[in-house]
Amino acid sequence: MASHSKYEKLQSSDIDSEPEKRRLPPESKNCSHKNYFMYPFVFIFIASNIFTWFLSSWHSRGNQTVINDGLSQYAGLARDYPIALGKDSPYTDSNETLRNEVWEAINIDAGMIAVPDGFVSDKNLHPSQRFVWDKSKSVYLLNGHHTLHCVRAVYISLMEFWQERPQSRRWEHVIHCVDQLRQEALCNADDTPRYSTSDNIPVSGMGQVRMCRSWEKLEQWAKQYNSCYRYVNQTASYKDFPQIERFIWCPEGSPYAAAVEEVFGKIDSSDWESYH
Repeated sequence: MASHSKYEKLQSSDIDSEPEKRRLPPESKNCSHKNYFMYPFVFIFIASNIFTWFLSSWHSRGNQTVINDGLSQYAGLARDYPIALGKDSPYTDSNETLRNEVWEAINIDAGMIAVPDGFVSDKNLHPSQRFVWDKSKSVYLLNGHHTLHCVRAVYISLMEFWQERPQSRRWEHVIHCVDQLRQEALCNADDTPRYSTSDNIPVSGMGQVRMCRSWEKLEQWAKQYNSCYRYVNQTASYKDFPQIERFIWCPEGSPYAAAVEEVFGKIDSSDWESYH
């Protein structure tokens, strides 16, 4: 610290003075040489800290990369499928029986996928549970299917309330699903301007067309990662119903059928009904 003070003092001297008057005394020169000797170590220290920060920042960002090519990040889906807003559908049918049937029929099975470690690494996915029939793969639920699952659960809960029937879904689960829909709205930040009418009870966007991603293409993409999953015993707790029994419904030609049969015996589609 003493030598540094001397150096600062000399720096503050008159820069127009004669060179011989500004010459450092021998002991200051030695200190200056010592300072020069330390520069590489200081540089290495700073560089290592910057590198550590960069690695930490990159790791924490995970897969939050901005995608600018218009395609979805994992299945490569484009917004090339036109859908009209507010269009009447069976899901809003005034016939309660018919409406309930289509809501009950919503199926999320294809969204539970088993992907290889290479995919997880390439896409920088968060680690997930191992696939029971192939330990080189991990199980993930596609977000779109989770959202559909939640919309269906909320509808069922509303209808049970409307019909004064006992609630089949846990209340905490229903609240979770409502919040999931809120998060989806914020995440997508859909900036489509919906036109509005001048009726006494105005409506907005009826029949207005948006370009969407194809759900059919998403399910087709998911088939290559089929995990033999079916969402059976939907209201059973994890304690009452072993989760592995949702991963035994392999399609024809599945590479996991033999492993399933070794543990559970031959499984056919008729067995599925007994799990409802």
